[in-house]
Amino acid sequence: MRTRAMVPALLAAGLAAAAVAAGGVLPFDNAGAAFEQALTPREFEFPRDHGAHPTFAHEWWYVTGHLAAPSGERFGFELTFFRIALARAPAATDASHWRAQQMYVAHFAVTDIDRGQFHFQERSARDALGLSGAEADPFRVWVDDWSLASGGARWQIQAAMQDYALDVQMTAEVAPVLNGDRGLSQKSSAPGDASYYYSIPRLAVRGTLLRNGQSLQVSGSAWLDREWGSGGLGADAAGWDWFALQLADGSELMFYSLRRRDGRRDAHSAGTWVAPDGAVRALGSADVAIGVEGYWMSPRGGRYPARWTLNVPVLGLAVDLRPVLADQELDGRPRYWEGAVDVSGRANGRNISGSGYVELVGYARTP
Repeated sequence: MRTRAMVPALLAAGLAAAAVAAGGVLPFDNAGAAFEQALTPREFEFPRDHGAHPTFAHEWWYVTGHLAAPSGERFGFELTFFRIALARAPAATDASHWRAQQMYVAHFAVTDIDRGQFHFQERSARDALGLSGAEADPFRVWVDDWSLASGGARWQIQAAMQDYALDVQMTAEVAPVLNGDRGLSQKSSAPGDASYYYSIPRLAVRGTLLRNGQSLQVSGSAWLDREWGSGGLGADAAGWDWFALQLADGSELMFYSLRRRDGRRDAHSAGTWVAPDGAVRALGSADVAIGVEGYWMSPRGGRYPARWTLNVPVLGLAVDLRPVLADQELDGRPRYWEGAVDVSGRANGRNISGSGYVELVGYARTP
């Protein structure tokens, strides 16, 4: 069992989300200075809030997307940056250029759908000597030569690993959407268990995917999630299932189901619906029914849901989600499943299709 006392070790190991999934919080730095908490709704300001919030303990920039080449070949991709605070106040003057107040962790994954292959790499570095960091104006976050940058409505991704490299431009097609209560996403009944959370749920993507030395022109659509805070989930949280769907009628659906250790869904599970005309509607736990229609056994240990039905009666929506590839497990610290899915179903009596990404945290087990 992971406890709150293990949180700093988990963060230093490389993934702030692991601490959040364990119900952990990091309210103080190693010098005892308090981190700022997400307690009440705030005024968001863009592009300022695309940048880092170092007075909070952790945050992340999360991009997932679907791409296609002129040949018809399809790909999914994920590029994520996590900022983990090591100190709240400015560090004391020190001769060492290695002294750092932050560390960054990055995950890069490509799902080569037609070849039935999933490729993943993880990197981490302290915020020192230019190894990693985040700049606000213009915005850029990076670990080594992986980066996410923006200027206005345009964003750029650059990341490379063995056999695959991605260099694409993204253009936001919708304005940032505030999740929860005006951007305050409450994760349990404890006031500190919350974060500030917004999404840009549809970005047009165009650029180059380098595969085994061959350059492919690709285009498609991506989803950007941004979240920061200093708290975690409830003490009895076991993990979560997160769904982000882009539907062909121009609508988007995000929903996260928080799982308790007793197997029940936490009442603080929530989501957001964006209609084709841009209207935004918050969704509570009772608004969304999730059915699991199949499972996948990881060869590394653990059983994951592998096909879902999502029913949202208040929207007249009922869809089926199928992974484009069974094994899209990121074998990092910790292991979790995040993969591309195809969507089909009915919306207000009409057939509908789409694509999306699903994240499953807390299912991995040691063989």
